Amino acid sequence: MIILVTGGTGYLGSQLIRDLPTTPAFRGATIRVLDNQFRERYVSLWDLPAGVPYEFLEGDIRHEPSLRQALQDVDVVFSLSDITNAPVSFERKELTWDTNHRGVLGLFDRSVQAGVKKFVYTSTCSVYGPTSGLVNEDAECAPASPYGKSKLAAEREMRRRAADLGFDWTALRLGTVYGWTIGMRFDTIINRFTYLAAQGQPLTVYDTAWKERRPYVSVKDAMQAYRIAATEPKAKGQVFNVVHENATMETIIGAIQKVYPKVPVTTTPTPSLNQLSYEVDGGRFRGLGFQPKVGIVEGVRELARKFRGLRPVPVPAPTVEA
Repeated sequence: MIILVTGGTGYLGSQLIRDLPTTPAFRGATIRVLDNQFRERYVSLWDLPAGVPYEFLEGDIRHEPSLRQALQDVDVVFSLSDITNAPVSFERKELTWDTNHRGVLGLFDRSVQAGVKKFVYTSTCSVYGPTSGLVNEDAECAPASPYGKSKLAAEREMRRRAADLGFDWTALRLGTVYGWTIGMRFDTIINRFTYLAAQGQPLTVYDTAWKERRPYVSVKDAMQAYRIAATEPKAKGQVFNVVHENATMETIIGAIQKVYPKVPVTTTPTPSLNQLSYEVDGGRFRGLGFQPKVGIVEGVRELARKFRGLRPVPVPAPTVEA
């Protein structure tokens, strides 16, 4: 068996390629990684588990030769090769759409043609946009960012094509992910604030954000979700929300202060184009056996252990002129 993980050196991919060999259905499989190194995470290829056959291809899902080589004899595809970061997607709309829509649909079509048996797509809860109350997978979607719009468009088109073909495809709408991997991201709130708190730097919260609620899930639980999506027959053709809890900023700050009690917190006016509140129901996926176990406090503690060698740097008091 050959398993292809596109975006396999990224934040989630770098952990998935390490976890897949421990899944009973995939033991002995070759793990093939395709990544264009947009963020140059070569470190993700260090210290891979011994005894597992890995192959790395530096290439891009938007390039036909890369896809042709990557999909040769592949049985299962995990699609993680997207341009992420919703706020920044306003500044790079063309690249976001080119990769997250055109590129992913090309990967999907070539996977079907290559005889792939299972395709797991990484979608996002950003497809919902602002909601009034808890929503499930059947809710109307109104994404607010180019990132969310590109992901939703690709998800819908793949679902339609998969249904027409009888192809085994599953999409996971992940909440905002937190926790440690070797391919770390620090542009998401929990990871970023833990990084700042480890240095004793103030956590700056937008004034509107205190009242917002958003879905979150840990890296470890996201890995559990991928395993279920790839191996559970009832997941075929379905879209699932993957969420541990819908948390407020107050909850996140409280979790960080349990680990860093002295971290200062300030509030500032909201400049972001992506500040919105939405709550997501993860009950459908839990019905397939998904059991999230790593809460926000545990995720912060894990990151804090990685930063344990840092000493807090005193923040200078503001200068007051006479």
